[in-house]
Amino acid sequence: MIRIYTNQVLDNQEVIPFPSEVETTQQDWWMIYDADTKVITIKPFQCSGYTSSPLTMVISDTKEELDQYIIDNELF
Repeated sequence: MIRIYTNQVLDNQEVIPFPSEVETTQQDWWMIYDADTKVITIKPFQCSGYTSSPLTMVISDTKEELDQYIIDNELF
């Protein structure tokens, strides 16, 4: 399952707006990207903790889901 947290405008995507200190677990895969430029600023990886960003954070259950999100949204 993909979860998207953002302060940016994303068309046609279900997002959780205005995130603050998003928690991830050791099992979650996550990344941060700029929705305006489509540039990934933090490449997909796993770690537990709390993160916040003015950009868009995507969390998934698997690396494959996250890789597909990158392809579907033409991120680089």
